[in-house]
Order: sequence, then structure tokens, then C-alpha cells
Amino acid sequence: MFCSKCGVQLNEGSAFCSRCGARVGPVVEEVAADVSPKSRLATSLLAVFLGWTGAHRFYMGKVMTAVTMLTLGVAYLACWSGIVVVAATSGEDGWPPLFWVLYGLGMVFALLLCIWSLVDFVIAVTGNFRDSQGKIIKKW
Repeated sequence: MFCSKCGVQLNEGSAFCSRCGARVGPVVEEVAADVSPKSRLATSLLAVFLGWTGAHRFYMGKVMTAVTMLTLGVAYLACWSGIVVVAATSGEDGWPPLFWVLYGLGMVFALLLCIWSLVDFVIAVTGNFRDSQGKIIKKW
């Protein structure tokens, strides 16, 4: 059984939630079917520290969006690798146009990944993220 307010797992026969004090009723059984066994803490930490790889989405089973995030992350790293090579081989005439193209693409990829990871983190921390089966990730 799970609490309908905070999503914490309850002992059988509990009349009140041990965390938030909410009264346990018949609705708890229905909520338990909609609560994912995945951890909200793990999802949040993965989104913050490895969000650019899509690790939190792999964890939740959302493979297609995880692969999209991973592809953007690899493209970002490729742009910055290209910048290093172009910068090392350029002369004293200034930065060539390829440098600025790679720099712009790298910044676009970085911005997309940062915003996407931040949004996923906020949704996960607030307890509104859903896994691949559509179950809400509530328990810490």
C-alpha cells in the first residue's frame, strides 16, 4: 500500500501515513497501481549530474528520448573537439569560419541539453515524472 498524499509505502493495516499523517483509505490501493517502483531520488540525481547523457531517461525506460539526449551530448562533445583541432591548426589571421560554426553548434547543443535536463530535474523533484509505463515516480 502507498500513501495517496506523499506516495510512501505503508505497512498493511495502517490507519495513518507514517510520514505525512494522512488518513489511509480505500483510495490508497488505487494509487499503488499508478506509482512506479523507480526512485525519485535516483531520477533526480541522474538528471542533475548525467542529464546530458540521458541517463535518467534510460533509468525510467524512456529509451528513445534518452538516445536523443545522448546523441545531443555526443554532438556537443564533437563540436568542442573540432574547435580544439581548428584552434590548434589556425594561424595568426584570426579564427576561421569553421571555428565559429562549431562554436555556435556547440552552444546550441549545450543550451538544449541544459534546459532539457533542468526541466526533467524539476519535474522529477516535484514528483510529477512518469516512467515508460505511465506510472508516476513518487517514492524517494
